[in-house]
Amino acid sequence: MEEGGPRRLELSWSGNWQDLKIELDDQPVGEVADRLHLEDGVEFKLPDDSVLHVQLLHVPTTELRVLRDGASLPGEATDPVQQVRTATFLLYGLAAFSVGLAMVSLVMTSKVRQQLPVSASNLLFGGVLAVLGFFMFKRSRVAPLLAILLYSFDTLSTVYLAVTSEKVAGVSALTGLVIRILIFGVLGRGFLGARELARREKQTRTAVPPAMGPAVAFPEA
Repeated sequence: MEEGGPRRLELSWSGNWQDLKIELDDQPVGEVADRLHLEDGVEFKLPDDSVLHVQLLHVPTTELRVLRDGASLPGEATDPVQQVRTATFLLYGLAAFSVGLAMVSLVMTSKVRQQLPVSASNLLFGGVLAVLGFFMFKRSRVAPLLAILLYSFDTLSTVYLAVTSEKVAGVSALTGLVIRILIFGVLGRGFLGARELARREKQTRTAVPPAMGPAVAFPEA
């Protein structure tokens, strides 16, 4: 319920998001039996008079949004801090995968000279993703946009290759496209999270008056 506090809120459900049950401090708060009601969004009043909003979303992936008085709970999927953290881990993971793929390709191939340009491009791509991950960690709003731009170009290249080449299987190309859509979703949330955190920081700076300098005592005449 609070950043760094104990886990007090528990949500459980059966298959296909049916029979959702909500408990706070091991005490029942409410239930939602029908998935359709959950998709419309439901609200429950907590003992401290705050309002808990729960809604099942399907864009870009299926997830449960939980808000308390309109604000995301710490660690929840719509929490801006969590969105930035997830996007950061994704970029670092993709960078490690790209670099690892390049190294494995060089070790496994017997035609090093022919494989070298491809491996070098993968190394460069992984390095760029690692740099973007670092700036994403710093809550940059530009980093996820650049990553989306890079993967958009990569997706277009993959689709073009799948259409023009007979060596690329249709199922493999479709799987790669689905994975890229999921990547776009995580990066898009990272951008929204970074923007929200920047907005909150700006509001905090605006709300806090500038500190007054030390009082200066003038000697009496």
